Amino acid sequence: MTDDVDDLPRDVSLVHWNTFGVASRAEFAARITSLHELEKLTARLHERGLPLTILGGGSNVILRARVPGCVARIDIPGIDIEHIDGGARVTAGAGVRWHDLVRYCLGQGLFGIENLALIPGRVGAAPMQNIGAYGSELADCFESLTAYSTDTGASSRYERDACEFAYRDSVFKRRPELVITSVSLRLSHTWSERSDYPGLDEMLNQQGGPRTPTRIAEAVIALRRYKLPDSRQHGNAGSFFKNPTLSTARFDELRAADPGLPGFETSSGVKVPAARLIERCGWKGRRLGVVGVWHRQPLVLINLGGATGRDLLNVADQITADVAQRFAVDLELEPRVLGVD
Repeated sequence: MTDDVDDLPRDVSLVHWNTFGVASRAEFAARITSLHELEKLTARLHERGLPLTILGGGSNVILRARVPGCVARIDIPGIDIEHIDGGARVTAGAGVRWHDLVRYCLGQGLFGIENLALIPGRVGAAPMQNIGAYGSELADCFESLTAYSTDTGASSRYERDACEFAYRDSVFKRRPELVITSVSLRLSHTWSERSDYPGLDEMLNQQGGPRTPTRIAEAVIALRRYKLPDSRQHGNAGSFFKNPTLSTARFDELRAADPGLPGFETSSGVKVPAARLIERCGWKGRRLGVVGVWHRQPLVLINLGGATGRDLLNVADQITADVAQRFAVDLELEPRVLGVD
């Protein structure tokens, strides 16, 4: 890590720093492999009055044409296991690939995150949006994390309650000055099966054989590969929209018009699949210029070649407007939007 901002690479293309593969340029760019490097970079940027934007794997972001200041990719490595109470505390550096952590833990006979297999991105991004899939969420096995404040220059430990986890949300989405450097999970040597999520049980039955944590992970991987495009072939950020939560009364109204509409009871209402609403509006498989809606999963927008962040957001605006007009339901974007046009 350089001691001078002017020695950092300038006007850097970020096309390979985001899974959408959209063209974007950073004023400066850096790679961070330790807390010390992060501290040094932050101090230099403060001296110059330049902003810092943090990226991990770039799998849950929409980049606009330019990102002012410095874009830093977090590549802090390392996985540490402390065996306790019939399980273990697993601490991983923010730069570890999430799927690599899932595979590593399965290999160590540690269970609790197998339903989250093949989710793209890095460990440091997982708490930001409380990643979840097939009936599991990160919050289910989360213990704590360490985050560095670019405002104060201090590192702090955040226990579960302090993270304010919610559906695809946490305090870290609202406080970008907090940079996650490591995450600790509490996993178990005793497996508790979670396979009742729609589609997962059917996949396991098709595959046959005894159910084990590894078989669960394999089924999840098969489902994700079937439903979602490979970002190396079709640039995407996975689910582009959150599933909306409706009041029971509003859900009953929608189900009266669409009897097959699924709903999942939560503490705050009934969660409805956004994909169903988007498909009902005729968007599944549709293409508008250089942006497409994936033919197997209408929650996913894809870059057909040469799309910009603005192109993606324009299509997203049209989809949300159609859903609002037809169902009176407001959809929220799942990826973060970074930079300026």
